[in-house]
Amino acid sequence: MKLLQLLGVRWFALTCLFLTAALAPASVSDEQDSLQWLRQHAIPIQTVEAGHGFADLQPLDKVVGDARIVELGEATHGTREFFQMKHRMVEFLASQKGFTIFSIEANMPEAYRLNDYVLNGVGDPKELLKGMYFWTWNTEEVLDMILWMREFNEAGKGRIEFTGFDMQTPTVSIEIVRKFTMSMDRPYYDATLNALYNDVSAASPQPQAAFGVATANFPAQAALGKHVTLSGYIRSEDVAGGYAGLWVRADGPQGPVAFGDMHDRGVVGKSDWTRYEVSIDVPANATKIYFGVLNTGTGSAWFDSLKVDIDRVPYTDDTAFDLGFESNTPRGFKTGGEGYEVTLDSTVAQTGKQSLRIKRLAPPPPSANVIAAGKAQVDKCSAVVDYLETNRSRYLEAGSTTKDLDWVIQNARLVLQFAQLKAGVKTRDQSMADNVKWIADHNPDAKIVLWAHNGHISNTGYGGMSSMGSYLRKMFGSQLVNFGFAFNQGSFRAYDQVSQVRPFTVDPAPEGTLDRTLAAVGIPVFAVDLRQLPKQGSIAQWFSITPKSRNIGAAYSDKLAPYLWTTDPVNAQFDVLLFVEKTTSAHPNP
Repeated sequence: MKLLQLLGVRWFALTCLFLTAALAPASVSDEQDSLQWLRQHAIPIQTVEAGHGFADLQPLDKVVGDARIVELGEATHGTREFFQMKHRMVEFLASQKGFTIFSIEANMPEAYRLNDYVLNGVGDPKELLKGMYFWTWNTEEVLDMILWMREFNEAGKGRIEFTGFDMQTPTVSIEIVRKFTMSMDRPYYDATLNALYNDVSAASPQPQAAFGVATANFPAQAALGKHVTLSGYIRSEDVAGGYAGLWVRADGPQGPVAFGDMHDRGVVGKSDWTRYEVSIDVPANATKIYFGVLNTGTGSAWFDSLKVDIDRVPYTDDTAFDLGFESNTPRGFKTGGEGYEVTLDSTVAQTGKQSLRIKRLAPPPPSANVIAAGKAQVDKCSAVVDYLETNRSRYLEAGSTTKDLDWVIQNARLVLQFAQLKAGVKTRDQSMADNVKWIADHNPDAKIVLWAHNGHISNTGYGGMSSMGSYLRKMFGSQLVNFGFAFNQGSFRAYDQVSQVRPFTVDPAPEGTLDRTLAAVGIPVFAVDLRQLPKQGSIAQWFSITPKSRNIGAAYSDKLAPYLWTTDPVNAQFDVLLFVEKTTSAHPNP
């Protein structure tokens, strides 16, 4: 997304970010032994597309066995082949293994609305899919799976339901509990619930700063119909979760008409002074040129020796702005950015005596009052769940059904989980695991397919946190089988570093990574049961030293790519691995 769109937009938090760890060197012979084992145990899959029968998937019957829960992961949130393969797995599990419930990493009540379409044909599936909020699932591939589910149910081939288990947005859950209590317990609604849920609705997690910026401008008359280039030197220290860069923009009578920035090649990490430039062609209707520098990440970035050229001729206006930052103030530049310090630095310079520094400040710790208020809200939301449970018999006598009441109480629990997440007393993954267990408990004879990111279904957790998969493993033990997904090269969709969803393409995985070795197997798409790995010897040794595998969440940057790898042994994370050699981007719904 262009900088003009970034203004006022909160930085989209990187999900599932894995820092690389120092790895013990692997011997060539250990890798070759492991490659040979993979070739011997690979289960070739002829196509990722559903509707092609199950002959090639028959070996997976034994792999899944008698599992009650099958988790399907993904190494990115925007890969067409991953989504298609998961559709095919759902088709296989529903048709051949008796699985009857599908559940996705999406808000629970919003996902359940799709169930009425899947079972009864009620509603517009495109609009219902859009109503699940996440761009990740609003794709042609997921819609095709939903349409297949409807056809499967309608044709009497079996029964498959559509559900969800996430809890990040309480809006619909609040509506459900409000509606119930207004009808069944108006005094409680008026005295307690209404005010509390108004507070919950107004609350949100502590916002993150979007960026720190310094902006200057000049009239566009001298640049109309010409090529404007902004250049300058940048130095960085510990810039992560964003980038440092230059930007230039032309505005017309009704808003921006041209824009250039460094979102696809921004400066990250630690770097010495290096010259960069961005440029635009200025339309004839432009009225003003804006330009500047920014830091959208952590750490510090220094900027110096800026230069503006119009058709390769320097533009100078020493009275308007100081491009070398040698004045007592950043003359001509407006500076700001919540959570950032933008100031001159006399200790660092590329030329002259000083430069401009944009530094991300550590967020202040929440005050005791904020912490107490968050915990108080958790207690009040918990009391709502307790109250509804205590008055269960009264509601049933008044005409509520057990099924409807269970659903209302679960939605009150989702509101509680949101409050717990916001207060930092319970993680999202723990709540998602609890919600999956609720689905299982309320459907004791059902087999369930789960769809989520690799990090969420992993046995080992991610980013120092326990994963949904690790909680479910404790709950269901051997009744659960999880499939991680991996790939070697290709495209996928993700947020860039200015919050625009767009395609990215990565080259073949480098030497020394698991993905490179999987590609060397020579099979375009295959599965492998990692539970069959030897427990000792060279193969066990090679897998135990943690050969890296890509693990990309909802956001990506070419500059951050070295950090987006798993570090836990793959056989510790997953029971089974599904590998796709080359991928393409998921197709968003119009």
